[in-house]
Amino acid sequence: MNKIVLFGTYPDKGITYFKEHCAGKYELVLASTYEELEANSDAAYVVLRGPAMPAERIKAMKGAKLFHRWGVGFNDVDIKQAGEQGAYVCITAGMNAQPVAEHAALLMLASFRHLTAHMENAKKGIMYGGPVISDSWMINGRRVGILGMGAIGRKVAKIVQGFGAEVVYYDAFRLPEETEKELSVTFLPLEEVFKTADIISLHMPLLDSTRRMIDARALSMMKPDMLIVNTARGEIIDTDALLAAVRERRIWGAALDTVEGEPLPPDHPIFSEPHILLTPHVGGNTEDNIVNMAACIFGNIETLERGEQLAPRFIVNRQHLKN
Repeated sequence: MNKIVLFGTYPDKGITYFKEHCAGKYELVLASTYEELEANSDAAYVVLRGPAMPAERIKAMKGAKLFHRWGVGFNDVDIKQAGEQGAYVCITAGMNAQPVAEHAALLMLASFRHLTAHMENAKKGIMYGGPVISDSWMINGRRVGILGMGAIGRKVAKIVQGFGAEVVYYDAFRLPEETEKELSVTFLPLEEVFKTADIISLHMPLLDSTRRMIDARALSMMKPDMLIVNTARGEIIDTDALLAAVRERRIWGAALDTVEGEPLPPDHPIFSEPHILLTPHVGGNTEDNIVNMAACIFGNIETLERGEQLAPRFIVNRQHLKN
């Protein structure tokens, strides 16, 4: 009986799903520390939610056929080392697209409409919005620039189009023309997105090519009334450069679900900037999406257990796998 390790912190519904589906088929182990993980180095399948998996931790898991992220971020997993050991590294491609896209739209709305300020005003009995009304905006009629037109980016496009926005995008791999027409989106070079978008929403993985893509130079190209939204990875944005740009009103503001060095200390200056909204990396986390995530991971485990090939969209280390 092969062993599955759930490493990290998991929602109760996810644990229950695995317990029910592993019964009589797999040994299931919950591990929250590296010591507990490595005590189960014979595990065939390791599910990752939270802790990083550098090369030395991968090496310790000598029996692993698969390291599967609960989510789509894999920047903290040494995919090369896993591949050299003959293990797949997979992500739950597309499974969290809807909740993350909805959260991106929520951040846009909450920022432009000063949701938190209105909530405070309601407590104080300040009616009809007070002074923030003169700095409140609609998405309607705006140009939304999406960086990364994968599953999440496409859903964001559909949502903001429902509000009446125009959508342009940049992706290292341009979509086929027929797909662009179907989605009603227009491809632009990256710098043109920087220069012309009213809202920029980030939906790409963290790679060497995307790390600090949004730096001082990129921010200098953007419009003074531009809002940047990040539900991807914090390290895509240079936080110090962003904070300076917002404070100096070179851009309008930022709405972030993820940030460099998270979680930030409570006295970090980002929390004192009223034009920056920060949520604690919760975009993909909803109670009704937990089963989708668990089912995707368990389905990939079952595929390998049957000796079948995994769908390419889930595998992120194919180039490093031994033949």
